Amino acid sequence: MQIDKRIYVVGSGWAGYNLTEHYDCDVYLIDCGGKLALMDAGAGLSLEKMREIIRFHGFSFQDIEAIFITHTHGDHVGGARALQELTGARILAHPDSAEYLRRGAQDKMSVDIAVARGMYPAGFQVEACEAFPIEDGETVSMGEVSFTAIDTPGHCSGHHSYLVETPEKRYLFSGDSIFLGGRISLQNIWDCSLAEYGETAHRLDALDFDALLPSHFGIDLLEGKSHVHRAAEIFAQLGVPGQASESRG
Repeated sequence: MQIDKRIYVVGSGWAGYNLTEHYDCDVYLIDCGGKLALMDAGAGLSLEKMREIIRFHGFSFQDIEAIFITHTHGDHVGGARALQELTGARILAHPDSAEYLRRGAQDKMSVDIAVARGMYPAGFQVEACEAFPIEDGETVSMGEVSFTAIDTPGHCSGHHSYLVETPEKRYLFSGDSIFLGGRISLQNIWDCSLAEYGETAHRLDALDFDALLPSHFGIDLLEGKSHVHRAAEIFAQLGVPGQASESRG
């Protein structure tokens, strides 16, 4: 599904557009001008559907050179190893998340507890894979597009958002940090922190961007900054923004 000149949604589950597999986050394909990148890898349970969508838009897995990971929950990285093997792409992630992936640390990624609570199928695991750390503030250039990593903890540890600049527009891929309406995603896991979430909202509010592309629950291509500003305002008033999952009704 093409959503802007260079941006496609090629994976999405129940909390998005139901394109591929129930468990997938929104997986974005970015056309960098002769080079392709993915934002996140999905749960890995429907890679053939993802391949078909990519082919429909005139691309192939072999065109993908990088996979940027926002964080290591199962719906974002379950497909990381398989996609790496199919594409030969480099996986880039926050240093903590890169380490979790290299070790296949199900506990650090909260995959073990999510499976135990029935959030993923029995036996679901994130397979260990090679991942390269990208530091806070570091910029990776691919063709005509630049990707700048931004440390955004709160939802979990090792969480990055990415400020993506194309010749036409500036996008914030916010992962599971800030969603439409200024909503957030708090979970009862070891590394979720409300205090860090507040700091993240204020940090993102200081950035200049046009479009907000979270990993679930919709996007805003024109007034993306307004949603981040709303979250920052609520935190500044010592409040707690609403849960993103509530937007499903």
